Amino acid sequence: MRSGRVSSRTLRCTVLLLAAMVLAAAVRAAPEPAEIMPRAAASLLVDIVRAGERLVAVGDYGHILYSDDSGRSWTQVPVPVRVLLTAVFFVDARHGWAVGHDGMIVATGDGGLTWRLQRDGLDAQQRRNEAGLERARSELAALEREAAADAGLLEEARALLAEAEERLAEPVFPPPLMDVFFTDQQHGLAVGAYGTFLRTDDGGASWVDADAASIDNPDELHYYAIASDGDARLLLAGEAGSLYRSADRGASWETLGSPYEGTLFGALGLPGTATVGVFGLQGNVHVSRDFGDSWTPLDSGVETVLAGGTLSGGDEVLLVGSMGTMLAVRLETGVVTDHTRVAMRQQLGAAAIAPDGTLVVAGQGGVRRIEGVGVGNARQGG
Repeated sequence: MRSGRVSSRTLRCTVLLLAAMVLAAAVRAAPEPAEIMPRAAASLLVDIVRAGERLVAVGDYGHILYSDDSGRSWTQVPVPVRVLLTAVFFVDARHGWAVGHDGMIVATGDGGLTWRLQRDGLDAQQRRNEAGLERARSELAALEREAAADAGLLEEARALLAEAEERLAEPVFPPPLMDVFFTDQQHGLAVGAYGTFLRTDDGGASWVDADAASIDNPDELHYYAIASDGDARLLLAGEAGSLYRSADRGASWETLGSPYEGTLFGALGLPGTATVGVFGLQGNVHVSRDFGDSWTPLDSGVETVLAGGTLSGGDEVLLVGSMGTMLAVRLETGVVTDHTRVAMRQQLGAAAIAPDGTLVVAGQGGVRRIEGVGVGNARQGG
């Protein structure tokens, strides 16, 4: 009995020491801001969108750039984080959000001229670790009270402590966020690796982990893209062909049968219709005209990765991907109208239609204008 009580005190002291260590580690410097670089427009840029008459692109090292002349010239702006930014979304000409590695989220209210940090994923992960430690301490205390009477419970307490030590010794690696979508200025979603699913109802002032029961993803598959029909319906696409559909702006989700077992990196919906397309590995493109009830494969004519795309008018979408691949696809008819390769065959990740109607792409070589959209002789623009 006596030795059991001594062991329990030792356990308590060790856990308290671990708690102090974790709390001390939680005090850390703020994220480093992005550096202003003279050739940022030629660096790795992963996403590009329209914000009214402005183009905004995001990418490596926290780079965010804007163009007010349809992509002919670009200006880099200060950003409070220096991580790879993977996606950007504007709900109107002024209000936008960008997400990226380390679970970071930054926001703008002036069309992308200035950005503020809304979520530090490292701090969020640390807070989750601390909450987990508190739960472990409470459970251990309950076991400890019975340890003197039950040697088995004492062994269980020791095993719990060993598990806590192992978990707390691991570095903090918040999952990267891969896409962000807002239905209005207040309500938004951010999704990413390992089933990360965040929600805000106050414009991003606070982000919370969505209820795991709202979406069935027990294997924690990565989420890569959110698409909308322009109204209440949303489509979520990701790893291993995972597809989910929401009819209530993301409050609840239904698991869909997938037409493809490989990863889907992108999704686009035609506003005001039930037509949506998904795309990803090995040139796979699948179209649904009933918002996910059934799917039709398209013959893209390529086997490269398709990573991003944009609506170009009517039912046409422009898809871009690895090796400079560009496809013009009509979703309603399932016809691929153009195959193009950009000079230097660089990896492309996103595309947007500039105010002057020119296609602007973002990728490994930065941003560039592509003239001759949708025709066989597309050429590099100025």
